Amino acid sequence: MENTRWKTILLVIFLFGLILWIAVFSDRIANLRRLSGEYEEAQRTIEALTATTEYLATQVVIAGSDQEVEEWAYEDRKWLRDGDHRFVIIPKEGIPITPTPHLQTTPKAENTFRVWWKLFFDTQP
Repeated sequence: MENTRWKTILLVIFLFGLILWIAVFSDRIANLRRLSGEYEEAQRTIEALTATTEYLATQVVIAGSDQEVEEWAYEDRKWLRDGDHRFVIIPKEGIPITPTPHLQTTPKAENTFRVWWKLFFDTQP
């Protein structure tokens, strides 16, 4: 009888240890998955930053070349090259010049209910 009692106690201790080991192992697996996801996200961020750095370095080299500066000046800034002629259209006399109207849009007033809703529920404390 005494022998079976010790066997039962040892079996309970073994089962308790096994359950404890499974819980710790489960926690480690969860941490591994979380850290693996963070590692993959960090790798994607590093790849994106590396590509951006390479692109910007290429743009710096291109912007420093004389040919690119001339192309920018003549195409974007409308500079004239030697031998170019600028044409300006002059209207006939007697025809009034009408300026192009610039429409100014006024912001639409927001619903007051929505403003109060945002004030109380959409802002961080």
